[in-house]
Amino acid sequence: MPVVLQNENSQAVIAPEYGAALMAWKTKLGGKWVDLTPDATQDTCDLQEASFLMIPYSNRIEHGKFVFAGTEYQLRDAENHAIHGTARRRQWKIVKNTEALVRCTFDTEDFDDCNWPWSFSAVAEYEVKGTVLRQYLSLTNTDSTAMPAGFGWHPYFSRALSREGETVRFRMNYGGVYPDANNNRIPSGPPQEPPEKMDFRQEKTLAPDNYFDCCSCCCGYDGEGYIVWPESGGKIVFECSKELGHMVMYNPQGKPYFALEPVSNANNGFNLLAQGDQTSGVVILQPGEKLQAEFNMIFEKA
Repeated sequence: MPVVLQNENSQAVIAPEYGAALMAWKTKLGGKWVDLTPDATQDTCDLQEASFLMIPYSNRIEHGKFVFAGTEYQLRDAENHAIHGTARRRQWKIVKNTEALVRCTFDTEDFDDCNWPWSFSAVAEYEVKGTVLRQYLSLTNTDSTAMPAGFGWHPYFSRALSREGETVRFRMNYGGVYPDANNNRIPSGPPQEPPEKMDFRQEKTLAPDNYFDCCSCCCGYDGEGYIVWPESGGKIVFECSKELGHMVMYNPQGKPYFALEPVSNANNGFNLLAQGDQTSGVVILQPGEKLQAEFNMIFEKA
């Protein structure tokens, strides 16, 4: 069953049995509860999660194949580029649950079909504090050899808070965007100056018809930024750990949501690492070593 975290200003719904995913995040605005993310618990929502965890890698690995330490590995789901890790939509265990906090754990030893060559464990934590949703994630190599690693969050946000068609604006600062010449969300070259439609390093409106799927990723993300709804008078501020040095942006047409995803590694990061690309963001974890990060979303009145 989903876990509901709530105080007088904020409510978050978590589904430990479904990948420890965030199903909804609401806040009080003008005395009413509003959906900062889509509410995936409702039948009217076409998303299965409002935000999900990508672990032990973020986004895609080209054809599910990569080379690490001289050995080639082939993952399942190659036709979809082995997308979004192996812990999504799996059962996580609740190890702590209070009115405001839930902590869940995941261990590959509990499953016989994890699509990953190494064993690992993970911890995910959500906490509501005032109007802040604090999110923590860790990944530990529990295998006997070193493994490449990465992770991230995939949150969707509501395009409107108070009325359909209202303006939403945002700013995220990053160094460049990997080109996607093959239109497969796999970097086709080193990071470049962002094209105008994907350049949000200065605050500007996110037009609903400005389609982009920047899954080839923005590198050099500084861990900050914000989303603002001027008409509704609401704002979400991002605070991310330095480990989250990449940002994925997705603006689908005809949908009441968009996605801004702080992640540690670039799309196809393991292959970028094998090619000597210093922007991959992939971390090499020795046995027993841990990668951890925090992603806070802070709601403010604009």
